[in-house]
Amino acid sequence: MALVSNPQQKAVENELRQLEKQVEAMDGKLRAYLADRQNKPHPRHQELIEKIQRYRIPPAISTKQLESQLDNLQWKIFYHKKAWQQQWENAEAAYRQGRRFGSTNPPESPAAEEETETRSSSSIHRYWKLQQKKLNELGEKSGETVDAFENRIKKRYRELSSAKGDDQDIVMTFNQEEKKCTLELKKKG
Repeated sequence: MALVSNPQQKAVENELRQLEKQVEAMDGKLRAYLADRQNKPHPRHQELIEKIQRYRIPPAISTKQLESQLDNLQWKIFYHKKAWQQQWENAEAAYRQGRRFGSTNPPESPAAEEETETRSSSSIHRYWKLQQKKLNELGEKSGETVDAFENRIKKRYRELSSAKGDDQDIVMTFNQEEKKCTLELKKKG
């Protein structure tokens, strides 16, 4: 079912869908490049990130549905940007250590596992700050602490990961009605 009927609105809706497909495809391109930089083209992921972050819907054709679609896309690119940055850093570290990107070596020590947990917590803290920023933009206030946010997101992640199919991803979105970030299952592609 189409979200909009106006031809200009339909064009924006289609462009947003195309951008979402490009985000999905970029993950594979980036991994391929990091695994074989000599034979794979640079994915140019920064350009896609910037394009989506700068994207604006002309006010004359803006609808709540299009704004919501854009908002979800911009959140998605934010989370992918973080993941891609981590992949890039991991590939650089592997290169410096003489390992190939994507190798499945386990963490070398409990300290390495603790570092992974610390990065996870700091990511959740950044997401909480984004939720606060979004609420401020909406003129809302949240009584949810960082710890409550972290517990809610981790619980939701456990629920979704056990129900997730191979053709689905877990994505974070901002629920406009509940006025908070939440995780949802979304079909790939």
